Amino acid sequence: MNGLPQAEFRVLGRGSSTVSNPDRNPFLYAGNTPTGDYESFGLADTGNWNQSSYGPWGAVRLKAAGGDALLAEQLGHREGLLIHGGSPGTFSGFRPTLGCLRLHNRDMKELVRLIANAGDNARVSMCENVSVRVTVRE
Repeated sequence: MNGLPQAEFRVLGRGSSTVSNPDRNPFLYAGNTPTGDYESFGLADTGNWNQSSYGPWGAVRLKAAGGDALLAEQLGHREGLLIHGGSPGTFSGFRPTLGCLRLHNRDMKELVRLIANAGDNARVSMCENVSVRVTVRE
């Protein structure tokens, strides 16, 4: 609220080396999440998506705003990144993604709750624009 950090979550931004990017190059599809700054431009309802990949609590849509994230987007390789949940995996309890930021499902539920209760708007519907700023560091 008012630009102050509200929460910090442990996430995995590790790409999948088995898809098409064995080095997990962050500038290419299925690579690690590019470092830098992101802003949200809305929430997505994941109710009809693969629950083991995305989890039941929705996803935060991300738009690159600075750093390698912006460079990757300008190169046309990294659009449509999300913050989402999903089933546990072998990397400290996380499964790799295709470049998104994966949270544990319980943390994704909390993130959506924080967004929904921020500011004067007591409810945020899925697909509505939200104000979330994310910085990805190594």
